[in-house]
Amino acid sequence: MDRGALWEKAAELARLIADSEPARRYRDAKAKLDGSPEAQSMLRRFRELQEAVAEFQARRVPPMHYRHVIEEADRLLTEMRNVPEIAAFEQAERELNQLLDAVSSRLQQSLSSPHG
Repeated sequence: MDRGALWEKAAELARLIADSEPARRYRDAKAKLDGSPEAQSMLRRFRELQEAVAEFQARRVPPMHYRHVIEEADRLLTEMRNVPEIAAFEQAERELNQLLDAVSSRLQQSLSSPHG
């Protein structure tokens, strides 16, 4: 099979995945997540806290000096799991990743078996 035909098949596989139920649920959940001011605010704050922790760690600051940041991030993470838009997005993302992992595994199996 020449490279052009291979890319054509890859594009076909990408379309099939994009049209799959897990991909549709992911897009729907992402749209609802993006449309929720509460969820967006919480996600923004969580990213800020993650960046702060990473910066403390990069500067080798002992955790006791930024434990309050870690505790706030933990509390916020617990709250975020109770926000329907966030929970639905996380579930849809897991399902889509499972599909992508299964496709990747199938490709690897085909490459390692003598008859594909």
